[in-house]
Amino acid sequence: MLRTFIQVQALLLVLISSYFLIKGMLSISAKDLAELSKTKWGYNKAVTKNFTTQRADTIVGFVLLLLSFLFQTINLLWPMRYVDFGVSTIGFIIAIITSAIILLTAIKSSSFLQRVFYKNVLKILNKDYPLGNVAEV
Repeated sequence: MLRTFIQVQALLLVLISSYFLIKGMLSISAKDLAELSKTKWGYNKAVTKNFTTQRADTIVGFVLLLLSFLFQTINLLWPMRYVDFGVSTIGFIIAIITSAIILLTAIKSSSFLQRVFYKNVLKILNKDYPLGNVAEV
């Protein structure tokens, strides 16, 4: 049961971390890319929010990828026994439930990090542009 849990958990963590790493890149819209290509006065809050979200998702994805690596390493270092060649239904179900909990935690963590990063970036931008967001669309 434990070996099945570890194997399935590691696979699901790779899937969840890939989602966050890909989500970070897919969240840049064509409009944001166009805004990044322009020179302008001031800053754009939408672009700022997009970058902070991307940074938070990348950090969460990376942490999940490291956790998956840890599970795979534990699985490799654990000596195989004859009974470990079968797939445990209980281990599989526990891995699915654990992954759902990890996914919800990752979503909350990413959202929290995004808010923290956004607040810090706005402090910097407001210092650089005391008139505020003059590039608002």
